[in-house]
Amino acid sequence: MPQAQTGIFVEGATSSEYIEFDVAPGSLTSLSQLLPLFEAEQDDVGVNFVVGVRPSLMKEISPKHTPENVHDFADDVVGADGYVIPATQRDLVFWVFGGARDKVFDATRQLLAIAREIVPGIRVVDETEGWVYQTNRDLTGFVDGTENPTTIEQYDEAVVADGKPGEGSSVLLLQKWPHKQKAWESLSTEEQEGVIGRTKVDSVELEDKPETSHAERTDQDDFGHIVRRNMPYGDVSSHGTMFVGFACEQKRLHDMLESMAGVGDYPRDALTKYSNAETGSYYVIPRWTRSRADAPPPRMPSGRSQL
Repeated sequence: MPQAQTGIFVEGATSSEYIEFDVAPGSLTSLSQLLPLFEAEQDDVGVNFVVGVRPSLMKEISPKHTPENVHDFADDVVGADGYVIPATQRDLVFWVFGGARDKVFDATRQLLAIAREIVPGIRVVDETEGWVYQTNRDLTGFVDGTENPTTIEQYDEAVVADGKPGEGSSVLLLQKWPHKQKAWESLSTEEQEGVIGRTKVDSVELEDKPETSHAERTDQDDFGHIVRRNMPYGDVSSHGTMFVGFACEQKRLHDMLESMAGVGDYPRDALTKYSNAETGSYYVIPRWTRSRADAPPPRMPSGRSQL
């Protein structure tokens, strides 16, 4: 039976590369040839990677392997007060990651060379390097990924179930969220905890968290569970969080965005006063064609075992 891309579930990376592309019109045939080539490369590049395709393109390439009700990030998400989470949909994404920056760098170059050879007119639109901060924290200083499903639960939450359209695939939401670090650091720890809805030291959910807290606005018991693989990015002058969220259905991801933006009756997420999305794309993460029995186990990068 075909399997989901194993990179979705690999934890412990300390270095990541995110590259988003646009492709020239008329590239569908070559793009469809690229995916099996990348599947063959997964055993040889020495790191882990995930490849995603714009939903509307995936429908053209392989309708039966596309999850139902999936759509491009074509329109901004606009809250009641005018707050905007922007749509910057791209055609293709590579996420390459591992335990050593040099190996990630070399593997990314290798995959990029293959893409440029196979897909004429492919163009890099955005390239971002991610890295680990204090083992499992983002640059707000809070633990990131506390509400992730357990390892046993992740496959069912992130991957379309067998027998459904697009079985074995996943839906990725990829966003770059730069931080307003000066404004954030002007808050006291207690004020920051009110914004996040958790304690800063040990990530315990507040009993009386504000309705506008990030934990409340993205409560997975309300919207459905997702698998997050976020990482910090940037340099001292400009930095933030790369949001990397996988789900078995797109609705979970989009409902969370609407909740954060304050669409309809939702109050706006207080965290959006200190971090604003700069990019936003959805991607179908197509299943590999190799059977699960034949596939090697995912490589665990050297170093830390958990993000």
